[in-house]
Amino acid sequence: MKTDDRPDPSKRLEQARIAAGFADAKRAAAFFGWKYDTYAQHENGTRGINRAADRYARAFKVSLAWLLTGEGNGPFAKSDNEGLRKSAAPVGYITVKGKVAANNWMNVADMDFGYDDQEHVPSVGNYPIDWQFALKIEGNCLNKIANHGDVLVCLDTIASAIDIEPGDLLIVERSRYDGEMIERTAKRVRMTSEGYELWPESTDPQHQTPIKLTGGADGESVRVMGKVLWILRKP
Repeated sequence: MKTDDRPDPSKRLEQARIAAGFADAKRAAAFFGWKYDTYAQHENGTRGINRAADRYARAFKVSLAWLLTGEGNGPFAKSDNEGLRKSAAPVGYITVKGKVAANNWMNVADMDFGYDDQEHVPSVGNYPIDWQFALKIEGNCLNKIANHGDVLVCLDTIASAIDIEPGDLLIVERSRYDGEMIERTAKRVRMTSEGYELWPESTDPQHQTPIKLTGGADGESVRVMGKVLWILRKP
């Protein structure tokens, strides 16, 4: 029998990743925009996780203390009355995991919601629930078609392996500085003479520049994380 001699934080990182619904390290790294090699080294124990631990704890919805020491709320923390993981959504619902806010660069840890901020919305019946996620619109980044506070129900483009087509409304993340700074926004796909471009659905003059999938300066990278399936309007 093979002995698992990894450091305990690396073992807990793997537990948190699996509990969050990611079958392997590559899917988790792709979903959150992390460098796969770096994340894999943190999980296999060849690099310490201290500097990235807060990022992972927020992403996988566990406490930083649990990830580093084993004390605190882990992936199977129970509420006072339910006996369920705090972030678990009711059957047929998905969790609103974070926000969409164009032209707003934030620390990656500030893009997703904690336990106290989470809400749940109905999933779309055509696709498996674990392929779906939801994000709340912040500001006027989609004011041609949706308002501040509305929720976008999205299909994970990696899990579903869906083809991207012109006209699709996509959730896109641009990252800088090895993923430390993130802009998460929604853009419409257009085919141009230079290839695919991602255009805003906003009347705000500050949101009129398209995003190219080739990335840019400052170590910038661009990834498509989801296709918008429907927009849930706030009351």
